[in-house]
Amino acid sequence: MPAATGGKVRQIFTAALRGILVMAAITAFTDLRAVAQSFPSQPIKLVVPAAPGGSTDILARSMAQLIQQQTGVSVVVDNRAGAGGTIGVGAVVHAPPDGHTLLVTVPDGITVLPHLRKDIPYRAAQDLMPIGLMAETSWLFAVNAGSPFKTMKDLIAAAAAKPGSIRYSSPGIGTSAHLVTERLRLQSNTDMLHVPYKGAGPATMAVVMGEVDMIATSPISLKAFLDGGKIRGLAITGGRRSAVLPDIPTMEESGFAGFVASAWFGVFAPAGLSADRAEQVDRIVSAAVRHPDFQKQILAMGLDPRLMNRTEFAAYVAADSTRWREVVEKSKVSLSD
Repeated sequence: MPAATGGKVRQIFTAALRGILVMAAITAFTDLRAVAQSFPSQPIKLVVPAAPGGSTDILARSMAQLIQQQTGVSVVVDNRAGAGGTIGVGAVVHAPPDGHTLLVTVPDGITVLPHLRKDIPYRAAQDLMPIGLMAETSWLFAVNAGSPFKTMKDLIAAAAAKPGSIRYSSPGIGTSAHLVTERLRLQSNTDMLHVPYKGAGPATMAVVMGEVDMIATSPISLKAFLDGGKIRGLAITGGRRSAVLPDIPTMEESGFAGFVASAWFGVFAPAGLSADRAEQVDRIVSAAVRHPDFQKQILAMGLDPRLMNRTEFAAYVAADSTRWREVVEKSKVSLSD
């Protein structure tokens, strides 16, 4: 075959292939109405175990809009705040396992509080089916801008030299922010004083005002204080540096080997969902999460996009639960403290 003819054939083939790929990408989002012939057959409810306006609520509302576009059915967000998220989780646990009620949540009511409380009316590992991971965020260890501590090693050296002298705030006993700092205390073999507050806002202001020495919280929630020179970031707990705060080192870069921890945002369904229905729900949720508008929303919130399928997310949640169980057992944290 002449070279010119071969080149023309390749051009035609490449153009055809590009067209096929574009059509496949469009179909992945817009052609899910075929699924809607059997599911969903009624409005979908996304239960958020937190008050309106927070990160989980914002993600759920963005997802609701995209799922509604996909399927043509109404999607509502039902905020069920209270009891550390366990009220909202419980509402989904007891919902019919038909895929029309889903949970959009962070770890607390799934992998943290079940190790701290005996009165939770569900068993997350048995009563919920993981559907998919949407995003993650690291914790940022930070101190007041006037603090003498420039690095995590400085702070830990002070804690080791004078046990109990370092005070750290959290949104409350048993929260993820509390336990991630307990993990730091255990790994560094130091004694630090926990000062719980009623919510993330007061806990953050305690560091800004110099009432405590340190806090662990999401990087995006501290960015304004960092930019304003009120707070100094020491290290983040992610496996890589934050895109929001690229100049702050990770814990591993700071000399704390293996110290990687993330808060996550995921979707669950009631256990008992059939394999076929679970696959349908997975397809719909995944298409929404992969949509460019949803990805932009995640990045705008300072979160790290990360998508996992049902099998991967189930293993991820199980490992996360094991990590927090070990921290709770070793630190002897109790909600009656």
